[in-house]
Amino acid sequence: MELDLTIHRGRSNNPLAILIHGLGVDKNIWLNPLNAKVLAKKIPLKLFAAKAPKPCLPENHNGKKISFGDMPENIQTLWDALVKEGINIRCWIQRRPAGPISAAVDDLEEVMEKATEIFPNSRIALVGHSRGGLVARKFMEEGRPEIKALITIATPNSGSAISSIGKYVAPLYALFKGVLPKYTHVSLSEIINSTGELLEGKAIKELMPDSNFFNSLKDSQQKGVNYISFGGTEPKILTVYRWEERDGNIFPKELFSLPDSLLKILPPSLQLDEITPGKGDVLVSAKSSLLPWSHTHYDLHTAVEPSTL
Repeated sequence: MELDLTIHRGRSNNPLAILIHGLGVDKNIWLNPLNAKVLAKKIPLKLFAAKAPKPCLPENHNGKKISFGDMPENIQTLWDALVKEGINIRCWIQRRPAGPISAAVDDLEEVMEKATEIFPNSRIALVGHSRGGLVARKFMEEGRPEIKALITIATPNSGSAISSIGKYVAPLYALFKGVLPKYTHVSLSEIINSTGELLEGKAIKELMPDSNFFNSLKDSQQKGVNYISFGGTEPKILTVYRWEERDGNIFPKELFSLPDSLLKILPPSLQLDEITPGKGDVLVSAKSSLLPWSHTHYDLHTAVEPSTL
């Protein structure tokens, strides 16, 4: 099966950036997040980029009692920024986006071969989001002189323990079903079930700190390569609001959110850094997002507005 590739030709003397998407998503995470789906490609990403709905007058309200928030109309991406700077870019859809890291590494090998044909002698930067950063690290394990930069974004560089809470996700639906209108049940159950499937799947268990993947990973700092890593400390996936009438206006009131509501039912031993405010971004802890030999590391301490992602 041919790789589904997208190429942007920038200025000929500029570097080439190869963008590597994470687990269970596709290249739309870079190209058009409003069309991207996450959680095994079942749930629209824009749902998780929603902002708190604004108060309104009763006559302007849609009549629904529950809201997932206001969806963004536009999300500016890294792809947009690189295009503006005239950078050459390639991204692709992994043949097995929920398969093992080794399968994505094989894809990257093919992407690199084709890239060097189209952009010969280019300085190449690998940019990996989440698990994509580990794909890049594994690819560079034997040394790749053509790679001049590695950038990891929310990558579990020392692993993630998030799969250990998978069995606690499913009960959330039953917990909230009684307080939610029926029309929200399907949407919420899909989100919770897809989250549970992801957390209990084989692919994410490969990201556990003591997995065979990490035990066998032997990459190291390479001379002439610039390393940059990014992490996050705002672990918010989804918030559900209930509309309340007060003083002649309709106001949103937070009903529950993930992972905050999950933290309330987890035993103390599973209060993971990944899902703790100030310590992680839901899937990856800030500590793990640090590439061990990174020249520069950035922790994003607050949520980023959807228009500036």
